[in-house]
Amino acid sequence: MNKLASLLSAALLLAATVASAAQQMLDVRLVKLTGNGTVTPGLESVAAIIRRNLPYAGCALVDQQGCIMPANATLAFKGGYTVTCKTLDGAVGVTIQKNRKLLLSTAVTLKDDTPVIIGGFDGGAKGAKHVFVLQKSP
Repeated sequence: MNKLASLLSAALLLAATVASAAQQMLDVRLVKLTGNGTVTPGLESVAAIIRRNLPYAGCALVDQQGCIMPANATLAFKGGYTVTCKTLDGAVGVTIQKNRKLLLSTAVTLKDDTPVIIGGFDGGAKGAKHVFVLQKSP
């Protein structure tokens, strides 16, 4: 009987491990946009979108956090930013605060692994802006 219980426990543990590995993640990156052309490796697709739509050439990764989908988390970032993500019907509700001051509250639809860029907050340096990049990852 102990052998059967051990086998069942092992099977349940394996099933839980496989299920958690299959869960999709929501990656949230804080990115600083600048006028220079320097791009942090891994942000090339984001930089291409930015260059097509905004007068910025550089993208620097400031911080990165993530949560398991469906999202229901508050993530803390450098610079006093917090991002709260909550899965809604077919979208993700996003609330961004800096030092507890509300900056933005919106809902975004995430498709496949296409990045969604939101924000445009003061980035400290001359003309620099901070944006948040949300992206589902397998």
